[in-house]
Amino acid sequence: MYPISLKSWLSCSAVTIRPLYLVGGTVRDLLLGDQPKDLDLVCRNAKDFAHLLGECKNAAVVPMEKKPAEPCYRVVDREHPDNFLDIAEMRGPTIYDDLGRRDFTINAIAAEVRNDGTVGTICDPFDGAGDLERKTIKMTGKDSFVSDPLRILRAFRFSATLGFTIEPRAMEEMKRCAALLQPVSGERIMAELLLILKTPHSASFIREMDRCGVLEVLFPEIIFMKGCEQNGFHHQDVWEHSLLVTENGERILNNLTSYFGDWAEAVLNNLAENNRLPLLKLAALVHDIGKPLTRGTHTKTGRITFYGHDEEGARLVDAIAERMKLSGKDRDYLSLLVTEHLHVLSLAGNTVRAATRMRWFRKMKDNAIPAIMLGIADVESSLGSESTGKWRNHYLEWSKDTVRDYYETIRTRLESKNLITGTDLISLGVEPGPEMGRVLAILRNAQDTGEISTSEDALALAKGLLPKRTA
Repeated sequence: MYPISLKSWLSCSAVTIRPLYLVGGTVRDLLLGDQPKDLDLVCRNAKDFAHLLGECKNAAVVPMEKKPAEPCYRVVDREHPDNFLDIAEMRGPTIYDDLGRRDFTINAIAAEVRNDGTVGTICDPFDGAGDLERKTIKMTGKDSFVSDPLRILRAFRFSATLGFTIEPRAMEEMKRCAALLQPVSGERIMAELLLILKTPHSASFIREMDRCGVLEVLFPEIIFMKGCEQNGFHHQDVWEHSLLVTENGERILNNLTSYFGDWAEAVLNNLAENNRLPLLKLAALVHDIGKPLTRGTHTKTGRITFYGHDEEGARLVDAIAERMKLSGKDRDYLSLLVTEHLHVLSLAGNTVRAATRMRWFRKMKDNAIPAIMLGIADVESSLGSESTGKWRNHYLEWSKDTVRDYYETIRTRLESKNLITGTDLISLGVEPGPEMGRVLAILRNAQDTGEISTSEDALALAKGLLPKRTA
């Protein structure tokens, strides 16, 4: 039992640093019968070992600086960058001391590496192998979360990705230490959250993190959503509604075929790039985050209102994204979904013109698909007395039809070149400037909606838009 690539890495007879151990997730994955995602090693003089190995194998050596107090070096195959070793300095006098400083018993297992690169004796002082069989996440020590509060999120992540149960004692300690997450860097927090949100049943872990007091520490903005009463379209306060939207959104994602039929694969591909799928779930959780700050009462009817909560929500989400160090692309995507979550519902109205919808699609492009899906989850979670089954069914059917239309015709139209250009308009006597921009915009809308389909059609329409010239 050993990773084949490890044996090839350690075939250098001149590199003899010992003892050497496989540790952490590598051993856990091996014991679970899975292919390890990474090869993690610990030894004495890790820096020297990494550089000797790099020299022998003509590999690059990259210092890992996330934890300055725990030196680690990545040795990367120059021809195959996905093939690498992470070599860390052993913490403490012995491997037992090193394992005792790790987060959970299932990650506190080591395996001695023999000279030929094969795996020898297993070192398991906390019965991590037993906890793997019991599918239980246990702390290695009582100070596990105090020494690194991010381990609270790691516990949820391992529970979500492995399907393991967090032991009650660990859960109580996580609640007690939740506030310690506040100073942890947003980048580290978001990395764990995204891994949780990528799992198919993340909504239940979102609720568990809320019960544990973790979400209020990470996103203090949600505190005001709790107990914020809504109008007759909703049967829950803002926060409970948002949790339900997250659950329904995940249910849609887990049943794409029943919603979108033959286009389910295209929808899944739409969300496969970067962090689009997990960020769609996060958008569901925070789509109404602007409501508490915009809550008001209509002076005549006494009805609860939230005018402008989409724009206020986008502002708050931008601040969250900056705090969590999201990339510009991810930040724009998340903010756009929150900004558009009301607009997409209005587009389903029977009186909305085709040109209006096409302008929205031109702005949104492929982001229209997750926006429509968020709308489905939002509508299906709004079960107040003023929300009728007829409207919910109408929006669902409109969404299904619109997603189909997008992939069958709309996207092709959006990607097509303009039928005529500014040069053509100049030949008609139009000077470059606002007038030319106005005409080109009208022509583009007509092309998008199928009103015109040839350059001759476009020129004829353009001539009709221009003021009549006098002799």
